[in-house]
Amino acid sequence: MTRLSPEESILVGMLQTEGMKLGAVHVTAQRWTDSPQGRLFSVTAEDTPCGVWLAESDWQQWCEGILGTASEQDVDAQLLAGVALWGLSPLLQASGAKLHNGPGEPRRCSMLSQYVALVFAWQIDGYAFRCVLFGWPTTWFRAIARQVGPGVRPVRILPPVAFDCYAGWCQASIHELASIGPGTGLRMSPFGRPREGELVVLLATGSAARIRIEEGGDVKIEALVNDMESLLAEDSDRAGPASPLSYHLDALPQKLLVEVGQIDIALGTLRTLREGDLIATEARLSPDVKLRLNGRVIGEGELIACGESYLVRVTQWFVHPSDAQSIGEDTVNT
Repeated sequence: MTRLSPEESILVGMLQTEGMKLGAVHVTAQRWTDSPQGRLFSVTAEDTPCGVWLAESDWQQWCEGILGTASEQDVDAQLLAGVALWGLSPLLQASGAKLHNGPGEPRRCSMLSQYVALVFAWQIDGYAFRCVLFGWPTTWFRAIARQVGPGVRPVRILPPVAFDCYAGWCQASIHELASIGPGTGLRMSPFGRPREGELVVLLATGSAARIRIEEGGDVKIEALVNDMESLLAEDSDRAGPASPLSYHLDALPQKLLVEVGQIDIALGTLRTLREGDLIATEARLSPDVKLRLNGRVIGEGELIACGESYLVRVTQWFVHPSDAQSIGEDTVNT
C-alpha cells in the first residue's frame, strides 16, 4: 500500500494528540504495527478513484452484528453492499465521496508495518470503525488542514514515536528457513560498527537512516537512504560477490533484519530530518534481538560478538516447515 502523501504528512504534524472532529468523523494520527489485516473499498472522491481501508476486526464485528455472519459467501451481494454503504456513511457524508460495490469488493488488504497514517474513526450503534484513506485527492487534505486553525493547534509538544533500530541482517534461503530452530546460529552482516553505536533506523516515511549513538545518548543522523531495500542492496554489494543471475526457488536468499531496540523521534523532528542532525533522544538497546522478514517477527535470539564478527543465536523460531512455501509465494509476488 502507498505511503503518506506530503499533504497528509503536514496534516499529521498539525493535529493535536487527541485529533479533530470532521462532522461525525474523528481524525487523528496513529502508528500501525505488525501489518494489521483489513478490507479495501473502492470509492470516488472529487472525480478521483481512490480507496478506503477498514480494519478487518471492525468489518467482521459490523457484519456479524448486522447480518449474523462475516462470511461473504453466506450473504447476498446486494445486501452486503448495503451494509457496507451504511457502515461507511459517516465518512462518505463528511467527504462527499461515492462508494463503488464491484465484484470482489471489499478486497482483503493488509496495512504496512511501522506506518504512521491519518485514521478516520466513527461509531454507528456502538460499532467502531477505523479507516485509512489511500489515493485521495490532495485538495481534500488541504481543505481539512485549513480547518485546523490557530485556536486548535497543539499547545504542547507531540509525544515522540518509537522507531525500530537494526544492527544488521542475516541471510538464509527459503529452504534454510524451514530448518532453523532454537540453538541455530546465523551470521549477521552489520550495517556499520555496532560496538561504536552505528545502527540503522527504519522511519515511518519508508526511508531509512544510518545513525550513530554518541556519548551521552544523543543520536547523530549519518545518512538518509530512500528505503531499506536500497540499504540492503548497498550493504550486500560490500559484503560479497555479485549475486547469480538465477536461483532455484528454495535457494532464493531472504534477508532477516536484526532488531536490537528502539529510539524515540518527535514527529516534528521527523519532518525536518537532515544528514548531520544531532537528536537529543533515548535509545533502548538490548542484546536480545528480534528477526524480521518483510516487517514480521519470525524469530528471536541473542546477539553475540566476537571481534568484528557477529552471530545471532536463535532462541525462538516462529516459522514452521509448512510456512516455507507461503514465504516463497510472497517473494514471487513481491
